[in-house]
Amino acid sequence: MQPSVGGMTESDAKPQSALDLNRFIPAETALYRWSPLGFWGTTLAVFVISFGSFALTAEITGRPHLGYINAAGAWQLNNVSWIGFVLSMILTTGVALTQIGRRRWETERANLLAALEPQGREAANALCDGVPVSWRRSYWILTAIGLTGGLLFNVIMTRAQNTSPLEYVQSIGFWFLVFSPWLYAVGMRAGLSLAREGKEMRRLISAHVVIDLYHLERLDIFGRIGLAAAGSWLVMAGVLLLFIADPGQAWIAILAIALAVLGGVIALTNAVRPIQRKIHAAKMAELAEVHRHMAQARERAFAGDDTAASALAGLTDYEVWVERRPEWPISTSVTLRFSLYILIPILPILGSYLFEKFADRMIHGGLF
Repeated sequence: MQPSVGGMTESDAKPQSALDLNRFIPAETALYRWSPLGFWGTTLAVFVISFGSFALTAEITGRPHLGYINAAGAWQLNNVSWIGFVLSMILTTGVALTQIGRRRWETERANLLAALEPQGREAANALCDGVPVSWRRSYWILTAIGLTGGLLFNVIMTRAQNTSPLEYVQSIGFWFLVFSPWLYAVGMRAGLSLAREGKEMRRLISAHVVIDLYHLERLDIFGRIGLAAAGSWLVMAGVLLLFIADPGQAWIAILAIALAVLGGVIALTNAVRPIQRKIHAAKMAELAEVHRHMAQARERAFAGDDTAASALAGLTDYEVWVERRPEWPISTSVTLRFSLYILIPILPILGSYLFEKFADRMIHGGLF
């Protein structure tokens, strides 16, 4: 085992021979690999440890307590606790994103291999083995930057609250001091993982994808990969939108949702655009060959050669078939699922609105 910056443990995967086939296991993936709880159990455990420690710190220090009794006599989280809840959600999501990517490669391995030429299958298999060692330095640097940024956040908080360091650590600030550096580090590493996966996939597509116009359905795998990338973006955007889940700021929420959906569309199209270009190029090459044969048969067909006329008719039908072949590897199911994914960033705002309406009805109805 080799320690990374800030104590994050990373181990080397079994080395391979080709470029970028040497891999290491990032700490986030190692956590899931070592945990006996499975994916969802481990993810829940990360959240429970994070927000549970926040709640414990709040109740021990009482500065402030986790929540309070509002004017209606109901208990609710205070603003600081809500921030702690959202930050715990961000930390949990960031930790899970790297493992989600690995699970996606494992699930789609067979379909991915079927879409590649034999020379690219070793590289595709390596996607399941971890992160290329060429990226290790970037992971370390962003970890260090994240840890430093988290510590600076605490310095800014002490200055904003005009409190001494001792007073800060004797309040809920102790939790922020411990967790915010790791939150920043994990968030940066998660963003790097998404960027790295996209870059690796584009290289794999460019070098090894086989375009067979008769079997374009094999390329639907890349639509699903793009959908997963868009889903990861929208989930993180949805969690971040919890910060502004205030029905009184509807214009901000609408703008944020629009930007989140735009980001999801970009993530999806960026993943499938390289495939679209290759399919388009294959169609253009095929049409050029068809037109060459049509030019050869045309003169003989016009001269009354029945065989050439029949061949020309067949080439014309084939030309139409090629032109109508879809270029985007996005199936109907991918389109439907992406439409549902768009609801993800909407849910925090909608949930907050419905909760506020429900609470007002309960209060004014005299139920509290």
